[in-house]
Amino acid sequence: MEVIVQPLSIISIFTIVFIIAALVFAYYKKWMMTFSIIAISFVVFIISFIFPDEVIGELAFKPIYLTAEQFPQAYTLFTSMFLHSTIDPLHIIFNMFMFILIAPSFENRIGAKKFLIIYILTGICAAVSHAVIAPLIIQPFDPDIGLIGASGAISGILGAYAFSYPKDKVLFPVFFIIRMPVLIAGAIFLTIQTMYVFMGGDPHIAYLAHVGGFISGIIVAAILIRRRGIGLYEQVPYEKRFMDSYKPPKVKKVDFSKLEELADTPELKDILNKIKNESVPQVRDIWIEHFFEKAHCPKCSSELNHFNRSFWCKSCDFKSKY
Repeated sequence: MEVIVQPLSIISIFTIVFIIAALVFAYYKKWMMTFSIIAISFVVFIISFIFPDEVIGELAFKPIYLTAEQFPQAYTLFTSMFLHSTIDPLHIIFNMFMFILIAPSFENRIGAKKFLIIYILTGICAAVSHAVIAPLIIQPFDPDIGLIGASGAISGILGAYAFSYPKDKVLFPVFFIIRMPVLIAGAIFLTIQTMYVFMGGDPHIAYLAHVGGFISGIIVAAILIRRRGIGLYEQVPYEKRFMDSYKPPKVKKVDFSKLEELADTPELKDILNKIKNESVPQVRDIWIEHFFEKAHCPKCSSELNHFNRSFWCKSCDFKSKY
């Protein structure tokens, strides 16, 4: 068996390095991943527009890359979700528009780290779903046609959001943009995409990738969000290790003095003021999560874990409650 490795141009290597470096930099700077991904996608679009043969031709995912001979090119499962059509600019505009409607509130719910993990994993699963299932449904099927676009990952975010916080309301386009529970938006989206799979639609759109991304979003969210690890929480009753968005959260008194000890930057002090002044428990909890994303251990400056009104350091023995 001869393994085929496609050589990459300098511009394609630069694009890959840029995507990874930008994601790492945005995470390190604690920037919101939603807007970071949008910015990265538009920069990559500009690069692709100038060098379409190099970038699109070399970094798009092709189902044939899942064969043993061409598996070294499977890294395009990752790069392809940052590529968009340079012939039709509406491709990236519509994808990023959909993304910004649903993603920011979900990221605020779960934090940048889990959000990025879900985005990348579901984007990969979406492309694999198309590569594996499409040959069984679409005839003739050409495994050498490239797959590009963020829509599979965006579908995954929608599926994860609908599963995790079904009563949260989002803006969603149904003939016109209306506000609705994300569970209903997800159900409408999945129904329409499934209908396109079996009834036919635009042949240039990978509807199976949308369905696969959405379903994988539910699965990843079930593992990553709903279930809370036990470790330090052995004393927490089993039924309380799950987040139930159907039940309204109980209003609990916050010991702000514990949080004030961590607010050692102007940004953290500003967030703490918003926590103190917020009267809606759900919104206050989101601000608290955002606070701990940016706070650091007062002993060793490492990141802090936060759960059930307790927080502790990942690197030393510091822990406290508020």
